[in-house]
Amino acid sequence: MKRIFIAMMALVFNTFLFSCTSDSIAETDSLYNTQATEGDDSNPPPPPPKK
Repeated sequence: MKRIFIAMMALVFNTFLFSCTSDSIAETDSLYNTQATEGDDSNPPPPPPKK
């Protein structure tokens, strides 16, 4: 009986993971949009000389 209860609770809790609204692909892709920062297009500049 305990195993059945645990299995049923796992199914119930799993239903909370699903969203009622569907996200558009553009919104999902915008989450992973990366912007180039300094040093991404070429080699980074050398460090300044020591005094």
